[in-house]
Amino acid sequence: MRLLTALPRLAPVLARHALGYADLAAEELDSLGDRLRRRLVATLACTVAAAIAVLMFCFLAVAIAWDTPYRTTVVAGLALAFSAAALVAGGLARRERQRSARAFPRLSTAWNQDRELLREVLAAQENHS
Repeated sequence: MRLLTALPRLAPVLARHALGYADLAAEELDSLGDRLRRRLVATLACTVAAAIAVLMFCFLAVAIAWDTPYRTTVVAGLALAFSAAALVAGGLARRERQRSARAFPRLSTAWNQDRELLREVLAAQENHS
């Protein structure tokens, strides 16, 4: 009940905090966008270059083994190697996604600090009653 009577006094403070949270979220989105864009371009460039290099090495292995009885073995070995690599990469990607950093870490920290402060204030008000 005391919270309802204190709400008119708390409203301006809560509104300022909400605006602060919005500003902090906007800042984090701006920096996150730039970092993600740079990371995406670098990752794409690396992926394309690596894919071309691997493709060329596969062509080389097949060309070397073409006139030998091991031609089928080389092609099957390459298929198995890439299947194993895909399984390993999928497992790593799944594990990384599970432990990846939370979005908006500063906003989350500020929010948690404010919630703890609010708990302390409410506890102090209840103790004085």
